[in-house]
Amino acid sequence: MEKLRRKFTLKFFVWAAVLFFTAGGAIPVNPGIVKAEETVYVTPTGSKYHTHKCGNGTYTPTPLSNALARGLTPCSKCFGDGYTSSPAPAPSPAPAPIENIPPQIKPLTLNKTFILLIRGQTSKLRVGNASGSVSWNSSKTSVASISSSGKITAKKKGSAVITASSGSASKTCRVTVEDPKLNVKKLSLNMKQSKKLKLAGCKHAIKWSTSNSNIARVKKGTITAKNPGSAKITASVHGKKFVCKVTVKKPIVQKIILETNSLQMNYGQEQEITIRTVPANAVDYYLPIVKSSDLSIAGASFNDFYNTLLLESKYKTGNAVITISLGGKTAECQVKVAPEPVKSLTLSNSEITLAPGENKTVYFSTDPYDSIDYYDAVWTTSNPSAATVEGGGKGSAYANIQAMEAGEADITLVFGGQTALCHVTVQP
Repeated sequence: MEKLRRKFTLKFFVWAAVLFFTAGGAIPVNPGIVKAEETVYVTPTGSKYHTHKCGNGTYTPTPLSNALARGLTPCSKCFGDGYTSSPAPAPSPAPAPIENIPPQIKPLTLNKTFILLIRGQTSKLRVGNASGSVSWNSSKTSVASISSSGKITAKKKGSAVITASSGSASKTCRVTVEDPKLNVKKLSLNMKQSKKLKLAGCKHAIKWSTSNSNIARVKKGTITAKNPGSAKITASVHGKKFVCKVTVKKPIVQKIILETNSLQMNYGQEQEITIRTVPANAVDYYLPIVKSSDLSIAGASFNDFYNTLLLESKYKTGNAVITISLGGKTAECQVKVAPEPVKSLTLSNSEITLAPGENKTVYFSTDPYDSIDYYDAVWTTSNPSAATVEGGGKGSAYANIQAMEAGEADITLVFGGQTALCHVTVQP
């Protein structure tokens, strides 16, 4: 029994020793055997895996199965020759066969499927996903032509279909060409007159505008004349403009009416007469022309602030015709110029007594006082055998009376339509 116990004890220690040395690494194992999930070190571009950072480069820890899956082999420096991973990784399953699927072809595209153009306009078509060269075709080249680069040119009113083809694919674009025309390109209107413009051959919205709303305004094609001048009315549609030139005429003068057609004026006098026209506002749009038939008698000018005719007489007796012309019409005013009438005439002596051979100077005064400058004094005697008279001449306000022989005489002065008398008695 004791022998049996000793034999069991010996065997126990032998196995324990074997287990100890195996676990502690005291008993060498095959260096070519490494567990499948052992951690190894790899570099991003290297073809080997390592037990540690072996050499230069950036090393990253990873499971051995990942390294094997990447097709890496063991580093001979780290694992020695004859190394075999154990257990060996299971072979990767064979990749499934790749189905030979042809590449998907994108459909042909056209940037526009409908275009509205005005005759003379152009537009560019662009093709997408073309498999090769692109050919172009127009169903009616007389309406819309197409270039090899896809440029459409509108030729005349109508419709056409543009086709773009590439390989077996094709796309179409419908083109409509309009040829609008204004019913009037040049227009003359009177003030406040209206006229309707029409853009024929266009079914789409039209934008109307004016270059000068103070002269002519436009709304939905209807022009209203405001003031004399010129303006351009524009109809815009689809990027094209159609212009009508509008001229607003000045009002037609039917008649010029003067406040008076005849006038009596004194020397150096000014006088205004009003002017009216038919229509009333015509005078605001014309430059009046004023003339005088004799500027030495009377002249005239136009006062545009008050719309009056300013007449000015000269220091000369006579007649002049003042004419005003405006808008093709004329009016006349007959002007007569004369000195201011003498209102009164007074002699310095109404009667005198003289002896034969004596003389006496008499004077006269007038109202207005300056009449002496414009009128002639006419002196006469009723009895030249008793007394004679001699005036002082032009511009003189006196006369000399000469007593001749016994008797009586009346000395008379006629001046500016007035008469004055001086009775003379001659005594021996």
